[in-house]
Amino acid sequence: MGYSLSWAALKGGNLQKACAALGLRATGEREEIAESKIDGAALPTGWYVVQLNRTEMGDRELVRLSRSGEVVCCFVEDHVMVSWASGWSEGKKVWSVVHDCEKGRFHLDIKGLAPAELKGIAERLTAEQLAAGGEKADVDHVYDVPAELAKELTGYRHDQDLPGLTGEVFEVLERESALGKLFGRFGRRNTSVA
Repeated sequence: MGYSLSWAALKGGNLQKACAALGLRATGEREEIAESKIDGAALPTGWYVVQLNRTEMGDRELVRLSRSGEVVCCFVEDHVMVSWASGWSEGKKVWSVVHDCEKGRFHLDIKGLAPAELKGIAERLTAEQLAAGGEKADVDHVYDVPAELAKELTGYRHDQDLPGLTGEVFEVLERESALGKLFGRFGRRNTSVA
């Protein structure tokens, strides 16, 4: 089956900040594995992660979220072997690392001021790719570079257990409807007037 998802982690963030920036709301439902359409969790590393299954997080969302602090985002699409990670701050993309298997097993497109951690991760996975047969290999180790970089920075990787967290750590989130936002604002105004 494979993964098709994106996630963004906000440094020093929390449920309220993430929901406000992304137009989300908590449902009160929890799950051990992030399987719902949208999930959020506080990480022991001090980041708050929001994961979107079967959806790529857009630049508009990342701009809004990064106005609240430093953001690292990761996207993986196993079906076509495309992955990327990016860093955002103050509403702007600071760096990005993209791998597209269609452009070769060793393809990495690096833009901006990538974190220093990238060098060691890219060298390790490139060596694994060479050992597996390079371009002719049946495996694509370089595909993991963006996800490994994002994990190194935040402590989160979508396909690995979260050290220090057990049980139903993910909260199911959903998009606020336009009507819900209107009534939410209306209700808050009424209670503050009373």
